[in-house]
Amino acid sequence: MLSGLAPISRAQEDSEAVDLEKLSVDRIAKARRYPLGRRVSRYLSAAAELVDEQKRDEAEELLLRLGKSRLNPYERAFVFRMLGVVAYADEQPAKVIGYFEQVLQQESLPLRDEARIRFTIAQLHAQLENWPEVIAWLEEWRRYLPRPDAGGIYLMALAYYQMGEFDAAIEKVREAIALADEPRENWIRMLYGLYTEKQDFESATRVLEELLLRFPKKQYWVQLALIYGAREDYDVSLAVQQMAYDQGFLTEDKELSRLARSYLYRDLPYPAAKVMEKGLEDGRIEADSGAYELLANSWIAAREYDRSLPPLQRAAELADDGNLYVRLGQVQMQREEWSEATLMLRKALDKGDLKDQGNAVLLLGIALYNDSKAAQARRYFTRARQFEATRAEAERWISHLARESGSQSG
Repeated sequence: MLSGLAPISRAQEDSEAVDLEKLSVDRIAKARRYPLGRRVSRYLSAAAELVDEQKRDEAEELLLRLGKSRLNPYERAFVFRMLGVVAYADEQPAKVIGYFEQVLQQESLPLRDEARIRFTIAQLHAQLENWPEVIAWLEEWRRYLPRPDAGGIYLMALAYYQMGEFDAAIEKVREAIALADEPRENWIRMLYGLYTEKQDFESATRVLEELLLRFPKKQYWVQLALIYGAREDYDVSLAVQQMAYDQGFLTEDKELSRLARSYLYRDLPYPAAKVMEKGLEDGRIEADSGAYELLANSWIAAREYDRSLPPLQRAAELADDGNLYVRLGQVQMQREEWSEATLMLRKALDKGDLKDQGNAVLLLGIALYNDSKAAQARRYFTRARQFEATRAEAERWISHLARESGSQSG
């Protein structure tokens, strides 16, 4: 078992100890001393029938007719328990608690029955969100058990969590997990959530790994990759994503796009492109501008410029602005496809809303110059000179054109 799930020892204090054997003998003696009378038995049976017939008010009225002062402790315990059952059926948890507390005050029922009643009271307080009462009743309940009960301790952990006492909640849920032969998935998941709340990502990681080993589900693969990313352990995060992808767990747009970006971040553009390409083909990745741009960037990083052009073209068409047309023009310039570069840069300026309009104008001038259109190029260099960021470069080009023109005329 990983250290994140290691049990925390909790020795019960001697002052809390209960001699269960002695108490059990005492309860048996009380049952013999105070038998359940026929009259009370008839009333209890009649009340049960009324409850089955949905006549709960009549059942309660019938039981109250008995008059508790005329009953022995054993009979009172049975009557109060039945009154609690009636109130439970009537969905009155506070009333149930009151009746069940009176059952316990009689100290007459077998310990097993009283333990169930204490646990029920704790559950009812949980229903009412009385979290300190939940803990108090569960602590009392566990004193009367021959051995610890994992389910009740987990409920105690939930109560501490609701109170914002995360350290106590962690202690209890770890105790519950250690006691259980087969810990429930939601118990381990709660422990993971508690460590995450405390930003103890190292412990959270160990618990999540254990959760994944026991319950290999998609959500845990995704969470494990994210938590390694949060810890800036990007290589492991990528490895986890790869394993999840190979097993078919990554099926959503954001998961596949995250994997592609992780590949790119680790300088692995080719598998990034293949993930995006397949996701778009399968329809798992939404065919929007961002997806096509990510695919194009992956091919560009892989120096597969020819393969980058179709997705980049599609991304530019779908985009709200002309910035991707600028990028497309730059790719065409790298390929020395000057006419295509000119076309893309013109589209960028036409679509507008550019991050750096001066740069787009300058690039268009360069593309026109290399396409042997010096006169047109000069006009764009002159425009580029109006922008501070591109002024110096534009003036150099204008000077270059002037020298060329002078040498040709000479």
